[in-house]
Amino acid sequence: MSSMSFNECIETIKDKAVEGAQTAVRKTKQLAGIAKANLDIRAEEEKIKKAQMELGKLYYKDYIVGEEPDAAEYTPWCEKISESKIAIEDLKIAIEELRAAGAKCEEACGAEDVCEAPCEEEDAPAACCCEDAPAEEDAPCCCCEEAPAETEEETPEA
Repeated sequence: MSSMSFNECIETIKDKAVEGAQTAVRKTKQLAGIAKANLDIRAEEEKIKKAQMELGKLYYKDYIVGEEPDAAEYTPWCEKISESKIAIEDLKIAIEELRAAGAKCEEACGAEDVCEAPCEEEDAPAACCCEDAPAEEDAPCCCCEEAPAETEEETPEA
């Protein structure tokens, strides 16, 4: 075995290790985002339970004394429940977007996960696998088929 072949083999192994590490990082970020959203959903569900308990206490208090329910007392609790339900739906949508972004990148270029580079297209996933696109500056993003946005360099004022 020549030293060139050995060096090429080592370089290939190194590239595979780096690629695997990058994939692990992307997957970890995706899963962390989903886990955080799930925790936020649980917190909103707890808010709903507490508001429902307070609403029930108010209703029972009015029931015992034979009074008509006072909308001014009930409305804030009902609004809290509605706000939490909306927040839960938004979080569920965010989870689905994270999952869909990973699936779209896998379909587009074979990447298992997503990177954090946003695509310019409206229907592109929240993040895409642009890291996996060719390294040339004009290379298109694999998810949205557009070149990555160019960064403007600041020029010092004279």
